[in-house]
Amino acid sequence: MLSNLTKRVITAVIIFPLVISIILYQNDLFVRLLLNIVVFLAAFEISKMCFHNQSRKKSFIFITIIFISIFLSNILIKNNLWIFLIIPSSLLWAYTIFYIIRLKDVLPKKSFNNFYIILFVLFLSSLYCSLYTLYLISYSSVIYLICLISICDIAAYFSGKFFGKKPFFSAISPKKTKEGFYGSLITCGLFSMLFCAYQNYDFIFTIKLFFLSLLVSIISAFGDLSVSLLKRLTNNKDSGKILPGHGGILDRVDSLLSSAPTFLIFSYSLSVII
Repeated sequence: MLSNLTKRVITAVIIFPLVISIILYQNDLFVRLLLNIVVFLAAFEISKMCFHNQSRKKSFIFITIIFISIFLSNILIKNNLWIFLIIPSSLLWAYTIFYIIRLKDVLPKKSFNNFYIILFVLFLSSLYCSLYTLYLISYSSVIYLICLISICDIAAYFSGKFFGKKPFFSAISPKKTKEGFYGSLITCGLFSMLFCAYQNYDFIFTIKLFFLSLLVSIISAFGDLSVSLLKRLTNNKDSGKILPGHGGILDRVDSLLSSAPTFLIFSYSLSVII
């Protein structure tokens, strides 16, 4: 019987090169198809956790709105108006982070009202919008972001496993530690500096990308925590079982939910396009 860590490694070794290859191949149809699959699988997982048992009608409405939001996202991207989706999403993430920081206890919820439909739709559509817009601007930026977040997750896991003592938002996720969080920041900072040195970027560009990478790393931790909070609210260990050792799709894109819009808006406004 394979251990959970072994399953995680095998799954990552298969999926990571596949995703990077699709991006490098630079086929717009494949990239959009991949993003649609990811968003809709994540939406179905959210629907199953939050709405399905409560009301199948609400679950159907949620998935329908997701479909419409992806269609509208493509229109915004085509007309270079993606900022009208990304800015509201970023503001909502700022509120979510503030809410998580102030949260003292988590009690399971029996029902989720329409506010949560709006919340989840905005988060998932902004994930699609930000990643696809980044791809159109510079596919290298998407690859950098995916690598950065993957390194963050790996560093947080092993730093927490070997050095973790102090809980990091224990009410939401008892296994996450401050040492894991700091380990991910240090590792991502080093990755950013090594990448800039390899690319021979100038000093100003290097500094901007370094601090942007740290900001994205911090924000990504709250994306992870937000999904952990959702699982606590719905009494679920994982969002799904589609990925061996990893759980559901939502468990894999949780960090990107918050980090992708952040990376897009700051890399674009600061002219840090890789």
